[in-house]
Amino acid sequence: MSIYKNLTMLSTAKFLSGFAGYVYDVGIVIYLYNMTESVAVIGGFFVSQFLPAFVMLMLGEMIDRYNKKRLMIISGFIKAVICLVLLNNRSVWSIYLTTFLMNLILEFEHSTSSALMVDVFSKEEIFKMASVMNVVDSASLIMGPICASFLAAKFDIGINLVINILLYIISAVIYGFIQMNCMQDIKCTEEKDIKIYRKKGIWRTYIKIFQKERILSTVIFWNIFMLCIGIALPLEITMIEDTLKMSSAWYGIGNMVEGLGMMVASAFILGKIKKLKPENIISLGLFTAALSYLMIGISPNIWMYFIGAGLVGMTSTFCPLGFKTEIQVESSPEIVGRTFTTARFTILISRTVGSLIVGGLLNIFSIRIVYYGLTGILMVSAIIFGVRLRDSAT
Repeated sequence: MSIYKNLTMLSTAKFLSGFAGYVYDVGIVIYLYNMTESVAVIGGFFVSQFLPAFVMLMLGEMIDRYNKKRLMIISGFIKAVICLVLLNNRSVWSIYLTTFLMNLILEFEHSTSSALMVDVFSKEEIFKMASVMNVVDSASLIMGPICASFLAAKFDIGINLVINILLYIISAVIYGFIQMNCMQDIKCTEEKDIKIYRKKGIWRTYIKIFQKERILSTVIFWNIFMLCIGIALPLEITMIEDTLKMSSAWYGIGNMVEGLGMMVASAFILGKIKKLKPENIISLGLFTAALSYLMIGISPNIWMYFIGAGLVGMTSTFCPLGFKTEIQVESSPEIVGRTFTTARFTILISRTVGSLIVGGLLNIFSIRIVYYGLTGILMVSAIIFGVRLRDSAT
């Protein structure tokens, strides 16, 4: 019974927090674009999201050492306070600073919640539980952006921030009801394991993480995927407004369509859960990502763009779920927090690099050519990963 209670609590907390996050992200992007009409400013917003990667690497030991449930509660209240501060100061630089702080907390939460699942569910249950929670994430991605677009059209950005404050507080309270299924509820990691890894030194511990070939391979392909995501993200609103000549409000609709794609992918995984392994999901996700950017690149109208957006949503379920579950299963429990923070450190750097170079790419190539380039990179990656998967099976 505690398994389903924990699943309910985790799913509800993640839905509310994810919904608030999408309301913030979409609302702020529309607000910034309407205020400045600058792709560079939008790119700066996405870069400010990724900079926390440089801090996150040092927080892995904290995640392994302390009670993960309490860490999630504290982070929820901190996010509410940050939104409250932004409510009173909405300049571009205040938005950048707030976005940096928010995403520092969010990145901390990503790694902490992934590590928390190892403490709450058995390794045999993780893939199934993660698949169920992906359906919840899909629902938040469907509802959050459309809500943000409606609010942006009817109200001041302040209403988005008030909603965020309330939802972050509620999600923090819900985490308090989660029951840990191991003795780590009192002390997250056995003291003897902590002492062993402290003696080895923090950097030797991080090096040890990638001595497992499967983890190293997973992180490499995750980085390639996130580099392409970093390039594509700032292009979306530009593609809609400048290339397809549609209102920026369609940006939120596009995000909603991505959520529908996530839900379809999550339902597919749940239907095939007994036949699928994390590496199968990764391979499928890379192929879907390549196809999604091809569809967006050739789109002559918003409806073709939405087909691509739906495929983006599907790959947003397949790839992260496959990558994270592979790491959860392969990582040593006593350093799972550091494994995730190290992996996220590298992928966020790749994502940041992508968003930094996108402006230069647009100075050389048209936006459609950039999308075709992303298609090629991801297709080659999918083929290489598929060959690697076939070889490992023989």
